[in-house]
Amino acid sequence: MSSFGEVLQEFKSSESPESIVPLIEGSSLRSGVVAWRSVAITNKSSEDCPYKDDVSKWNWLWSRVTYDTAGFGVVAGVRVQDAQILLQRLIGLRLVYPDGTIHTYARQYLQSLIMAKLPKKK
Repeated sequence: MSSFGEVLQEFKSSESPESIVPLIEGSSLRSGVVAWRSVAITNKSSEDCPYKDDVSKWNWLWSRVTYDTAGFGVVAGVRVQDAQILLQRLIGLRLVYPDGTIHTYARQYLQSLIMAKLPKKK
């Protein structure tokens, strides 16, 4: 059995660049990833993960936290009724983590978009 932190680290250490493909065409996903970093997250009581398969472990991680979906929607710039759908997509695509962080490759992709828009130094 593994702790929350150990299971979370398993997922973070197995990230792949293919996971960010939906970000390339999904402006709402990009906004959601950026917004996720500003959402307050509360951890529930600690217990070890009883699961062995990745899908169950991932779902277990998310069952161990609470977060403000409406606040997320406001920051992401989506309608209240669309906030839960957007957040479910981000979670399902494993682009955001239940500790408030985001996928490493997603962060790098967003940084590259920002750098491309900034004026070049002379």
